[in-house]
Amino acid sequence: MQFHCISFQKGLYWVARRHLKMCSKCSSRIRRDDMEFMIWATRSIHAFSVVVWLGGLLYMGGVLYPVFRHERMTVSPLYVQIERRFMGFVWMSIWTTAITGILLMLFSPKFKFGSYHAQWDILLLVKQIIFAAMVIVAISSGKIVRKMESILAMTPNSSLENRISFHHDRILVRRRLNIVFGLVALLISIRMVMS
Repeated sequence: MQFHCISFQKGLYWVARRHLKMCSKCSSRIRRDDMEFMIWATRSIHAFSVVVWLGGLLYMGGVLYPVFRHERMTVSPLYVQIERRFMGFVWMSIWTTAITGILLMLFSPKFKFGSYHAQWDILLLVKQIIFAAMVIVAISSGKIVRKMESILAMTPNSSLENRISFHHDRILVRRRLNIVFGLVALLISIRMVMS
């Protein structure tokens, strides 16, 4: 695999020098061991970001929400603030998952752009569609959280409960949908590794 010489900033130069073996014609070749390490590191980061995303969804839906519901705090400003903070972790995981997923796809010898004849290619396409659906659901959830924040800022406490609980129920539906999508994507990933 060939790469053209890249001029690196001073801080990154030593990292590049470590991983790239310079050729005489101003091109660089990544050694096989270094490439295997890069794939392993990318796979690890990808798995970690998926665990953070799905683990966070499961924690919010399976642990935190039942506690808040039992304490009748699902319409409190604290719960809305927690939802807002959680969206930051969701977006961090989405971007990390997307970037590492693209890298893993491009590094894979099984990947052929635009070809959906083999089982692995079809599974990859289905997984990408599920990922896109999960991102759309996350965007929708973020809009609902912002709506809940604006309701908290403008609504008197007397009518707060009904308006917040309506939006809260919408977030729960989306969270459950994303959990199902995530578990299906994990099962597809397992099948892709086996094929």
